[in-house]
Amino acid sequence: MNNVQSVLKIHNRDKWSWIYIPAMILFSSFLVNLIVSYSISSVEKFYTGGITSIFIYIFVAGILTVAQTFPFALGMSIRRKDFFIGTSLMGISASIVIGLLILIFSIIEKQSDGWGTGLHFFYFPYINDGNPLQQLTIYILLFACLFFFGFTIASFARRFGGKGMFILAITSLLLGSVAVLLCTYYQVWTDIFQWITNHTAIQLALWLIPFVLFYLVASFLLLRKATV
Repeated sequence: MNNVQSVLKIHNRDKWSWIYIPAMILFSSFLVNLIVSYSISSVEKFYTGGITSIFIYIFVAGILTVAQTFPFALGMSIRRKDFFIGTSLMGISASIVIGLLILIFSIIEKQSDGWGTGLHFFYFPYINDGNPLQQLTIYILLFACLFFFGFTIASFARRFGGKGMFILAITSLLLGSVAVLLCTYYQVWTDIFQWITNHTAIQLALWLIPFVLFYLVASFLLLRKATV
């Protein structure tokens, strides 16, 4: 437990990566979109995808946290298992905090009619149709899935190096291309989109749980054999 706490302290000291940078990315994007919405004289709702920037950052953070802290942690005689547990707890905590923050601002945005300009930066009808707990669950699962996906990629790179990453990239590209060709050949795209539209946002978000669990197991097994 002491080693896990040490890992958490390592991450907590890096306030730029966990607090300042994501806050700057989120609110600078929001500010730009808010200014644009004020400058546009239109009665139509103004939808923007600026919030995707924070989702991208969380994915990148999952990658960088291994590259930046894993060698340092092992140099402090911290076990790989403790590094995994501590970093996982940090990733989950960050997902909860950022998810809660977005939920709060989405509620404010809805109540203020898009900050008085019809801006939809935090609030989107489909995602925010459920109750607050469902909305928060959606955000947490999205952030956790992205963080641990990046965490798994970084763990794979640490375990197999550049050559392994090259092989993984080529294999993923080939498998993805084959999957797209098969879906097109058998004309299943309509069925896929129909299946998606028949489910609510929270129902789709719950499907991310198996992916999160897979990433957790995969990254743990990879880090067990990873070199510094």
